[in-house]
Amino acid sequence: MAQVVRQKADWSDVRVFWAVAELGSFGAAARALKLGLTTVTRTVDRLESRLNAKLLTRGPQGVTLTEAGAMAYDRALSMERVAEQLEREILDREKAPEGQVKLTAPDGIAGLFLAPLMPEFIRANPKINLVVDCNLWPDRPLQGEADVALTFQEPSHPDMVATPLAHFHYALLAARDYLDLYGMPKSESELLAHPYVHHVAQSHHKETWKPAYGALVELIQKRIETNSSAVSFAAVKQGAGIGLMPTAALAIDPSLVMIETPDHPALRLWMVHHRETGRSARVRRVIDWLKDVFNPKVMPWYRAEFVHPREFAPYLDIDATQPAPIAAVAPIRRRRPVPSS
Repeated sequence: MAQVVRQKADWSDVRVFWAVAELGSFGAAARALKLGLTTVTRTVDRLESRLNAKLLTRGPQGVTLTEAGAMAYDRALSMERVAEQLEREILDREKAPEGQVKLTAPDGIAGLFLAPLMPEFIRANPKINLVVDCNLWPDRPLQGEADVALTFQEPSHPDMVATPLAHFHYALLAARDYLDLYGMPKSESELLAHPYVHHVAQSHHKETWKPAYGALVELIQKRIETNSSAVSFAAVKQGAGIGLMPTAALAIDPSLVMIETPDHPALRLWMVHHRETGRSARVRRVIDWLKDVFNPKVMPWYRAEFVHPREFAPYLDIDATQPAPIAAVAPIRRRRPVPSS
């Protein structure tokens, strides 16, 4: 099928023409638009060429509209009013906490730590619609550019506002029922005999961990490997084996137990957004909500320093008469090398 290509008048050219016609001269329009006189003249010439019509008659007292120019001016005036109305509506909308906000986050962060708190957010913000993209289908992303992103990669783009939101400290976790059935490992050799649920992203982060911990994870038998934090969490929770997960998981699921190890690697979670986007009321509501969700003052497991899970209980909404839901027992110590004689 043949395609017909024709030149279209650029809206910016139409606005320049409208300013010349409205103010009566090229010089007045140039001053109002803060453009050079030559730029304004060439812009109107370009518009006349595209429309194939003479729009203005130049004279010593300024410009006058031709018949075609009067028609173009009327249309340009309508376009200008529509543009002004659009700007007012958008500005009013951005000042009100309503509309869609797209958030990108790793599936574990979104599924385990954000999703349980989303009902409270949407009840408090009935006019905000959340779109949560976990990047699970890279070839089919959810529609729209992200307004806010949560990432473990430190951003370096100068146009982005990057806020350190939380620290995730990692430890070996297992289900209580699993340990009741197979026993708590009391040595490194016993630990290595247990099946391990491995998240492949840990292989990318191990360079930042202490060598002893990285070596331990490398030696343990990987019975399940996955690139999904949600799969890893569910597999450990259901008793598939031991897995390396954030200690923050112990604050949301009392069926898990931490196994003591010498080291606790940590990753920093960043919140990233464009500077302009952060001025929107709807986006601001989401940003403030995320800060509350990961507030280290009331949730010590997100602090920069490692806080042992045995200290979580006072910060949890639990019945004080019941046993603490978190039990970190049976420390695993690495074998000391036998000194050479």
